[in-house]
Amino acid sequence: MQKTGEDKNYIYFMDHFQDTPVQVIQDKKTMEIFFNADDVVRILGFGSSFKEFLGTDEGLDYINEYKKDHPGVDMFGDDGMIRQVTKD
Repeated sequence: MQKTGEDKNYIYFMDHFQDTPVQVIQDKKTMEIFFNADDVVRILGFGSSFKEFLGTDEGLDYINEYKKDHPGVDMFGDDGMIRQVTKD
């Protein structure tokens, strides 16, 4: 994994999975690791972007199953499993 940059909130890395680039982000405060959702969707063969995947029946099924299996966990938003990261 190669460090590609950092800002006041995150450290940015790049790695490869089966020759496909994957962006990885580490939160400096919580030390949590996040994977770029678009990269993961491409690697798994579900489409070209996460937004595209969520618009499919399979994507909606995934959301519903996740919410059913993890009722107390936020899926979206600042504290969710899937969140928007903006570089400062």
